[in-house]
Amino acid sequence: MTRKDIKISSRLIASMDVSKKNEAIEICKKINNKVDIIKVGLELLYHEGLGIVDTIKGFGYQIMLDAKLMDIPNTISGALRGIAGLGVDIITIHTLGGFNMLKTAMETISQSCDEKKIKRPHLFGVTILTSLDDNDLDHMGFKNTYIDSVLNLALLASKAQIDGIICSPNEVAMLRAKIGDDIYIATPGIRLAGDGVGDQKRVNTPRKAIADGADYIIAGRSLTTKEDVAGTIQLFQEEIKGALKDA
Repeated sequence: MTRKDIKISSRLIASMDVSKKNEAIEICKKINNKVDIIKVGLELLYHEGLGIVDTIKGFGYQIMLDAKLMDIPNTISGALRGIAGLGVDIITIHTLGGFNMLKTAMETISQSCDEKKIKRPHLFGVTILTSLDDNDLDHMGFKNTYIDSVLNLALLASKAQIDGIICSPNEVAMLRAKIGDDIYIATPGIRLAGDGVGDQKRVNTPRKAIADGADYIIAGRSLTTKEDVAGTIQLFQEEIKGALKDA
């Protein structure tokens, strides 16, 4: 599948930012399969365990397992051999773990899935979290701005030949210009006009993200907390369609 082949229903990923199984089930019902992919993150995983993956898959959804893996290469290999059997579609990993970790991760997941004769999930590398800005990076000892840091980490991910990167919508245009079309880009920090930014500092609209070259947009509270979830999905998807039409 190429970037252009991604369905509209797959381009919007709904983030399950809840902690309880019954809350997740309720959101699955409200979404009513109007999107294809659900992001399952640390909050829900640590409250309900890995069984929640099968629960959500049971509703017919694909899974982005937002594991945000980061450790020494040997430990990451062991973790991925375990994750390979879960039947998820995308796994997130921190690019800050370095080139050797990323390369080892890609080799491990490929080998493990080949041995199990199952489809390999995509690996997406998290660059700089959308809750951080230049002031935060300065306090952390970074010498570069978040723009330069995101670019450096994205180039590292591309060199390691992982499938995709995750960045804020505000870096997408720059990354497409620098690294081309041979890698997927997914963007959290997505807000409709009038939505609050919450704890994220680098945000933008669905239309802007897709127009700049994002393949997937990830929406959590700005989608799942709305009274009319189905109607909100339609608003997101209309912006996606508009951006693709204008491209």
